[in-house]
Amino acid sequence: MAENGADRRAHTTAARVSDHVPNTGARRRLSICLIGPKFQPSFWGREHALDVQPGEKRAWMMGGALPLLAALTPEGHDVRLIDEAVEDIDFDALGAYDIIGVTGMIVQRDRMRDILLRLRALPALVVVGGPYAAIDEPFFDGLCDVLFVGEAEETWPRFIEDFAAHRPIERRYEQTGRTDMTRLPKPRIDLLKQQHYMAASLQYSRGCPFRCEFCDIIVIYGRKPRVKTPGQVIAELDDLRRDGIKVCFIVDDNFIGNKREAKLLLPEIIRWQEAHGYPLIISTEATINLADDPELMDLMYRANFREVFIGLESPREASLRETKKIQNVHGDPLAEKLARIRDAGIVVSAGFIVGFDNDDASIFDEQYRFIQDNAIGQASLGILMALPRTPLHARLEREGRLRDDGDTCNFEPAQMSRAELVDGCAELLRRLYEPEAFFERVLGNIAASRPFREKRARILAWSKPADRASPLTAARDLLVMTLRLGRALRRDRMLLSMGRRYLALYRGTGGRGPRLSLHNFLSLCILHRHHYKLSRTGGDARSLNMFDAAPLGASSRPALPPAYGPPKMARESLRQA
Repeated sequence: MAENGADRRAHTTAARVSDHVPNTGARRRLSICLIGPKFQPSFWGREHALDVQPGEKRAWMMGGALPLLAALTPEGHDVRLIDEAVEDIDFDALGAYDIIGVTGMIVQRDRMRDILLRLRALPALVVVGGPYAAIDEPFFDGLCDVLFVGEAEETWPRFIEDFAAHRPIERRYEQTGRTDMTRLPKPRIDLLKQQHYMAASLQYSRGCPFRCEFCDIIVIYGRKPRVKTPGQVIAELDDLRRDGIKVCFIVDDNFIGNKREAKLLLPEIIRWQEAHGYPLIISTEATINLADDPELMDLMYRANFREVFIGLESPREASLRETKKIQNVHGDPLAEKLARIRDAGIVVSAGFIVGFDNDDASIFDEQYRFIQDNAIGQASLGILMALPRTPLHARLEREGRLRDDGDTCNFEPAQMSRAELVDGCAELLRRLYEPEAFFERVLGNIAASRPFREKRARILAWSKPADRASPLTAARDLLVMTLRLGRALRRDRMLLSMGRRYLALYRGTGGRGPRLSLHNFLSLCILHRHHYKLSRTGGDARSLNMFDAAPLGASSRPALPPAYGPPKMARESLRQA
């Protein structure tokens, strides 16, 4: 019988694995390279803002997977990290490594495939893991020698020890239990090229108690949140401060998944911030029930949490109930909850999805009006996607509605065609990031709440003078930002058209709301340019995919720029209060 392609790939992989496992010999020192593939430009990546920022920044945020894997590697081996967001891969140099690992998410899958295909020509053992490997094992068929499924805190060290000791290794690893977060080591962020990142990432917990139909987080990490100890978190914050990092995103998919534990951690962060003069701006993700807990919001504010990303998904209650986003329909209306979070001194950015069964063509205008009315400055938007192993995928498969002929929409919508859904989403994204619409939301967020303005001014006053930029540094940064933004707009062929719109908006802030400092306004222009360009790319259909707009696992999640602080008017309001 002729051997099929799958059999040939299996035999080839088996041969490669056996070649790397000699029968005799002492434990050897391994040379290991771990690779994080680059991302396509996205809401989270801020790629179009990086070239305008002061300094030589190449990525918005450090990823968490590579430094953690390095920390989990047993002692006695050499580990190198390559984050393709900040450095190119020299494939010729990779031939010197014993093991090459690649990890990534669904939005990196095409680049993962490209890298893995090139690695097949090298003698190294090629291993793969990460969130996407956990939900789509067949994708990696024939692309790697060893596959890690799900969490790997137990399986990765065992694999390394077995391989180094010439013991047999497996082709597939999946640990049987959930990782005990209290036993995790500090990530080896020292192995990253820190000077090229705008912000750091830190993972405090895994898992979420809710059961949204489209979400794979509970598939990978479970519904019982597991957390690190306050001591672990403070030790990681010490490392960030030591390295001069000033912005950190806590990348948990739901920081308040276990409110009791969060309330034990936050006082420790407050004490740490007070002891060091509030050196670190923090942002995170949470669910909307944060608004129902005044104590928790106050603790987050005092710990210098400046922004929280919330998956609002839709203003349409029927769509939320359909997708089992029950936490978004309990209690009072979303608008009132958002106002309470704002009044607590915290900016809300939010994610929205179109394409639910209860969405018809009117959803696009409804989404736009909700986002504008509630002054959500940074709103990510994407088309619903049925990920493997999720309840949504299983339901649509039963209904015969799954489609595999495109990246943008992989199912048949209930109340419109796929083309109508894609076109409607693209047009909504363009409307949201017209400069007038964007600044209406940002300025509206500040103007709508006196408590917000006062609290943002107060927290700025808490920082030590030594941690603030000197007037000379601030002036230099302002000049650099102005020149770079002008050059960027010229490259975009928008210097006159967009420049005039920005100027009109800046002049108009004094009459229609709080007047921003020039530095703050330029920071927002830089951020807007990223979203504006992204909303008009058109060439990459995947830019409309919800998982380019929404986080997945311990991924890169950017905070707002440090400049997005209290405007001049807010400081004056505090003095007058």
